[in-house]
Amino acid sequence: MTFDWQRTSFDYWDELPPETKDSVLAAGAEDWSKVFSGVLTFNKSWRPLRPVMIHQDKYAELGRVMDRLLQLLLETGLRRASTAGELRKLLGTPDGLIEYLDDDEVLGDDLIQSGRPDILIAGGVPKFVEFNIGSEVGCVWDTEKVSGRFLELFERHGLDQLVAVQAPPSPVDGRYHAIIQTLGLRQGDRLTMVMRTDGEYPGNDDIPAIVRSLDPFVERGQALGIDMDVAPVHWLGADEDGRLHNQGRPVDAVFRLYVCTEMPQNPGQAALKAAVEAGESKVFTSSAGWLLANKIMLTWLWDDLDSLSLEDQELVRQHVPWSRLITAELLEHATERRAELVLKPADEYGGAGVLVGHECEPGAWREGLEEAIRRGDFLLQDYVRPDRLTMDFVNLETGERLQAEVPYSVGPYTFGRKAYGCFLRVGCHEQGEVLNLKRAVHVTGPLLVGSA
Repeated sequence: MTFDWQRTSFDYWDELPPETKDSVLAAGAEDWSKVFSGVLTFNKSWRPLRPVMIHQDKYAELGRVMDRLLQLLLETGLRRASTAGELRKLLGTPDGLIEYLDDDEVLGDDLIQSGRPDILIAGGVPKFVEFNIGSEVGCVWDTEKVSGRFLELFERHGLDQLVAVQAPPSPVDGRYHAIIQTLGLRQGDRLTMVMRTDGEYPGNDDIPAIVRSLDPFVERGQALGIDMDVAPVHWLGADEDGRLHNQGRPVDAVFRLYVCTEMPQNPGQAALKAAVEAGESKVFTSSAGWLLANKIMLTWLWDDLDSLSLEDQELVRQHVPWSRLITAELLEHATERRAELVLKPADEYGGAGVLVGHECEPGAWREGLEEAIRRGDFLLQDYVRPDRLTMDFVNLETGERLQAEVPYSVGPYTFGRKAYGCFLRVGCHEQGEVLNLKRAVHVTGPLLVGSA
């Protein structure tokens, strides 16, 4: 039976009676600062006053589609390669670009135990525009906090009597369960969460504060029986026998919470690389997952469409925008279809290098296409116009209220092949349609709506 995505609005807010909406916004105006306290964002001016609300049935179906597409991406790679090295060469990824990569590693299900897709909703239907695959998927802690705090707001103000809501399953706990299962950890085993602090994410200039802010995360791991600690990668070292340690504390298993390319090279990074290569420290997840996240995989999925089952063909057509590697043969076609296409680098993240055709002047679009053809690692994708949601915001300084129609994206986490939480990016009314942190999007988490 085909799921009817359009039976109700994806944001269930549109289905609520006006008096319920007024009550929610009144509570949000009172408690928004509690909801978003400590949530890191580039947006210094506005905060949402309410949660995005998703019906439980849609959340469950979104998880089913997500998992099937994740499996199809893995199978797409396996049709072409059996090892990480074979796949790396086919993708054109330079040797040494991806840290800790073992070219001899056999591709398998362990590579898809952690991830998060980027999903736009168009006409009520989810469109998976890319897949982030690996342990480094971010904002898990922040989005869980926002969802939980919105739930507390509903309960505190009696709003749960007006609409039945709950927070999504905990992505923090879900990721821990996946780590424990994938690495085969037992009660009392040591696990070190390793992170980078060289990026532009807000707060990266105060490393001790970042480590302290993760104390609740560490406590959750300890509650599950794991001997946890946290270390920026440059805190790591090796003893005289080459064993990895964090300021003297042995490191047996590593939870990698950072992108594994363009790493700063320092003694800590060298010690970690040596421990991984020697097999002395297990890592969640293998950096070979970065290969599966390459957007060329989406073009291959479309290339292979006729070889899939009829059910899977329909799934791809409905939920994955048409994707093709840009070549000289496609230049004129892509020029003519500027308003219908997006140009993306195959191996970047965070919206870097993306050109949205209808936002470009014709000359700039063609120049972008020609440069992409010269580089050879860009793809064309059908433009997905994201549905807008009506969001109410409050100004941090003045308290001014604003209602605006803004784009948004949805990203449930997948840990251990199950859906947990959801990374919701709500667009800033002062920016365009590319939804990433540097464009001041609002990082939030949803509430799930069930039957009263």
